[in-house]
Amino acid sequence: MTDNHLIEAGRTAGAYGVRGWVRVVLHAREGDLLTLTENWWFLPYPRRAGVAPKALTVMEIKEHGKDFIVRFAEVKTREEAMALKGSLLVDPSSLPELEEGDFYDDDILDFEVVNEKDESLGRVVGITDNGAQDLLIVQPAGGQSFYIPMVEAYVLEIDFEARCVRVDWFADWN
Repeated sequence: MTDNHLIEAGRTAGAYGVRGWVRVVLHAREGDLLTLTENWWFLPYPRRAGVAPKALTVMEIKEHGKDFIVRFAEVKTREEAMALKGSLLVDPSSLPELEEGDFYDDDILDFEVVNEKDESLGRVVGITDNGAQDLLIVQPAGGQSFYIPMVEAYVLEIDFEARCVRVDWFADWN
């Protein structure tokens, strides 16, 4: 499988103990996707062209603080767990159906961001959070990226057909 249809939901963070358990750090926004499926994929760091994600079989998972420790069928030793450094991905087709109006972050990547005056502010390059709210990361053509809080006051509409996010925001607010 290629990573084109997979969603990055976390990363490995080294070994836990001596029996092949792996520490897993969930991404702030989409990390809970890992807990909704047992079909995980692994893509090593650093990313290299032509390297396909590898399927991992989750045998056991335990909460460990705000993170998890996981035992994979493919990882038997501490050394193998230490060598497993990279991204953990999920296939959205293996996840429960989304509620009306919900979407995955990856669904709006590369959408054009347009304000109420139909001025293009750039393209969506990601979504992050600052602890209080989600933030849309916008990359203007030839400029430095900036954030727009993903709250009703600023994000007015996400149009999936037009691949556009309409916002109450102006270029000079950056």
